[in-house]
Amino acid sequence: MAQSDNTQTVGHVGGISLASFLQMLEQERKSCTLNVIAGKVNGNIFFKDGNLIDSECEEFVGQEALYTLLSFENPTFMVTDAKQRLHRITQPLAHLLLQAATRIDENSSQGGTTEHPDKPEKTLPAPVNSATQRLVENILKIPKVKHYYLLNKQGKLVTQSSSNQKIGDFIAYCLMSGIQIRKSLNALGMHRIQLNLETEEVLLITPGAGMIIGLLLEEHASIQDVTTRLRSALIDT
Repeated sequence: MAQSDNTQTVGHVGGISLASFLQMLEQERKSCTLNVIAGKVNGNIFFKDGNLIDSECEEFVGQEALYTLLSFENPTFMVTDAKQRLHRITQPLAHLLLQAATRIDENSSQGGTTEHPDKPEKTLPAPVNSATQRLVENILKIPKVKHYYLLNKQGKLVTQSSSNQKIGDFIAYCLMSGIQIRKSLNALGMHRIQLNLETEEVLLITPGAGMIIGLLLEEHASIQDVTTRLRSALIDT
């Protein structure tokens, strides 16, 4: 993929998820239109100087259109010239990606499906060794944990309890952004990242030396209690 400036059409993009590519456009401060195609459905996502400002898909615009586009499995997309659009979207991209992933997870848990042609059947990665299995067993004993996500040091998903494959990418993105902020501020390393969702659930991310752990907690969960129990679970692993 080659381009000379922010407004030039750059062609088709492949081999990367839509969420990951949106993060790339944000980090590189691009001004462009991203055309997203999934079967007979298509829509557009609009960026200005790295800020996601609007989206459209069928009868939806703004955040609802973005959530619809992010719900499709394996769409194709193409970057074209930037367009003047009403600034409908004001939430940060990270927040929108997490909300989209949460919606997909809730829809899946309720037995719903997203209409999309050629949707592949997904399988969850399984624990690869006994230590990981013991960690999972210990996490399952912690009250108020709704789902777990375990990633390796490179940010690759090892195993998870949810059928939603996108939250693992989001966790890796959060850590990458946190590391960049830490370096720019010459700050000490992160102990944890806590994201409060609109549903009053909490996504707790704990980076470690050998494993990155994400826990989706039920509302009113005690972060201190969960953190203490997680520390004990890691010691017992």
